[in-house]
Amino acid sequence: MASAAARERYARKNEQDELERAFRTIDKKGDNKIDADELNQLFLALGHKAKRGEVEDMIWEVDEDCDGCISWLEFQNLYTRGRDDKTGYEPRGLFNVVEFVMNDKEGCGFISLEEAMQIMYLRYGRALLDAQLEEVFGTSDLNSGKILTLTEFLHCLHASQVKQLLNRVTAKTYKAPPPTVKKQHK
Repeated sequence: MASAAARERYARKNEQDELERAFRTIDKKGDNKIDADELNQLFLALGHKAKRGEVEDMIWEVDEDCDGCISWLEFQNLYTRGRDDKTGYEPRGLFNVVEFVMNDKEGCGFISLEEAMQIMYLRYGRALLDAQLEEVFGTSDLNSGKILTLTEFLHCLHASQVKQLLNRVTAKTYKAPPPTVKKQHK
């Protein structure tokens, strides 16, 4: 039986392979860059109607060299930062699209609960997997047959991320614990 570390290495290797496949899927021109036209083509193919400026914003958030495109290195960085983000403050627009493409292995325009499990396991761990599947899919039952389109997936993740940010303790919402009373011995 494989150790937990070996399973993690295997899963990360598969994750890297899926990330490369996702990049190639979006990079229709094959020039090792993703531009707004290619992202718009992806959305059109997946039946997602992007809001005005949404595609440009997604690129701008992660375009470190300001060339209007996303290189392979920028793509890897956006994914790693999004995956490892515990604060909820990393840009999630393109990251969520990439996760959808990584999960949609057949390129059919939707993902099933089963397809999403590996990447969600890597992101949230075993302890939180069922809760996250419930939040995104409305169920964690693998036999449910539940599927999501890109638009539904993005909407569910956005709602989940907003909820996560609203539940954070901030300076305004912090409540100090009650003071402890010291007992005096006589």
